[in-house]
Order: sequence, then structure tokens, then C-alpha cells
Amino acid sequence: MALCPKCNAEVEDGITTCYVCGAELEDGDDDDNWVRLGYIKDKISADFAKETLKSYDIPAVVFSKSGFFGNVGLTLPSIFASKPMLFEISVPKVCAQEAIDLLNMTLGEQWFHDESE
Repeated sequence: MALCPKCNAEVEDGITTCYVCGAELEDGDDDDNWVRLGYIKDKISADFAKETLKSYDIPAVVFSKSGFFGNVGLTLPSIFASKPMLFEISVPKVCAQEAIDLLNMTLGEQWFHDESE
């Protein structure tokens, strides 16, 4: 099963048009359809970003890159490591520009866009 990038409806593999919203579905591996947008500076802002994108029907995945407690992350800096907390945010390719615009508007300097993607 795959998810429609526009409405998040579950659709069977091989289907090219979403039967709920009519969006064209891309063929290929699901991993190829997601892009890393950039990094967010703290857990609270990362949670806020994910919920904001969700409210605009943009699926998002956030991973902790601070290396402390794996992908869970913490709301406080690690007492064991001095490196900064960073949270990576990824969205489907088809939603990338809208997500970037929303994150720029809502987070401002709390996030930075990874131009390499």
C-alpha cells in the first residue's frame, strides 16, 4: 500500500490516480518520493513544524540528529554531549515547496533549509 501525497489516502500499489482526490501518483520506490527539507534547532520547534505541516495536509517525518536517545530526541540539550540539537525534517517531493514556504513563515530562524536536496 502507498499513500496519496495530496490527501494521504491509502491506495494499492500500481494505481496511478488517487481514487479519493484524483491526484496523479508517482511510480517508483517510496523512498525516492521524499526529500529532506533541512534542519530544525530544537524539539519543540520540530514538533510545531510537524503539526503545522499536518494541518495543511502535508505529511512530514522528523528525526533527531543530535545522537542522544536515537530518533526520539529531547526537549532539553544533552548533558553528555556538547554538540547542538538538530532535527531533520522530510516531506514528499510534491509538497516540498509549500512546506518550505510554511516553515519559513512559521519557524523563521529556528530552522534552516538544506539547499543540497
